Amino acid sequence: LDISGIGLVFGSWPVVLGSLPGGEHWVRLLFFMLFCLGIDSAFSFMEGFLICLSDTVFLGSVDKKYTCLLLTVLAWLFSFLYATDAGLIFLDTVDYYINFVMLLVGGSKCFAAGWIYNIEEQVDNLGAGIVFSYMFTTFGSVLLACLLWFGINDADTALVAGFAGLVVTFTIGMAFVCYLMHDRKQKHPGMWSWKSMFYDLMFRNMMDLRDDLAGVVGPIPAVWAVLIKFFIPPIILVLFCAGCGAKTADGRTEFGHYAGYPLLPFQLLGILTVAFAGFLFMSSLVIPRLYDSFQKPESPVPSKDATIHASPERMRRDSGISGVMMLTLDDSNKGRVWPPGGVNSV
Repeated sequence: LDISGIGLVFGSWPVVLGSLPGGEHWVRLLFFMLFCLGIDSAFSFMEGFLICLSDTVFLGSVDKKYTCLLLTVLAWLFSFLYATDAGLIFLDTVDYYINFVMLLVGGSKCFAAGWIYNIEEQVDNLGAGIVFSYMFTTFGSVLLACLLWFGINDADTALVAGFAGLVVTFTIGMAFVCYLMHDRKQKHPGMWSWKSMFYDLMFRNMMDLRDDLAGVVGPIPAVWAVLIKFFIPPIILVLFCAGCGAKTADGRTEFGHYAGYPLLPFQLLGILTVAFAGFLFMSSLVIPRLYDSFQKPESPVPSKDATIHASPERMRRDSGISGVMMLTLDDSNKGRVWPPGGVNSV
């Protein structure tokens, strides 16, 4: 019996369940469950796609009913691919490659939230050298470990070499980051302490994201911010590399040779699916303005802008001291998000 893929769901499970007392009823429940899972997945995919399109300047004014109808019809037409004689092969191939897409999408979201959010402010405070050296150290060490883990044939040697490469590379990288931080402290005496620099480098941007989101969705635990930056992105990178390094029975990589299906059209369709997701991620990093039209015009995230009102006349009248101004601060979020992102004097 198959232990993975289409054969597991439509072959092995029905055979195993059919061997139980009242097996035909268990098989009916199995396929009813699969039907419900399919409907649930269709709703989730449709909702995410619909919201993204409805937030654009192109379809923002269009009734969501018509946008949903258009997407449904297009998806229905595409589904005819799976109704052909080769439909199960297409389904099996796309199902395999879609795992890489999901890892890319999930990793991209976590990377954007944990590492890209407020990166301009980080660079302004600490300098580009410190910020990007720390980023390269974190992901470079994990990537090197993955190359050793999945590139060396002997399992025991690969395990030891991978962890050794991870520790050594990360240690050297962090030593260089600390050197850059020490140099910046010397250039700006009294401005930074080691604690404040490490907090600004490692935690501040994701804590700012947590606070910004909390103004909309409610309290978010600090552990969420830690996981979204330090734990989930490296784990997803390891899983992606493990998938790329998987081998077939004849020693070839599964990526591009999955299940021995021909390159055209099966493997090519799956590879293009992964390449498209990778293009969306890389292009958003290199040329983010490509997606300006997909940006929601009015974000619900509370503003950090604040206004300072200076009233010297009131200060003189209240205290009798000349040459001193009374300053009052009005922030648009009533103190729920601090510090303010910008200050305007009036």
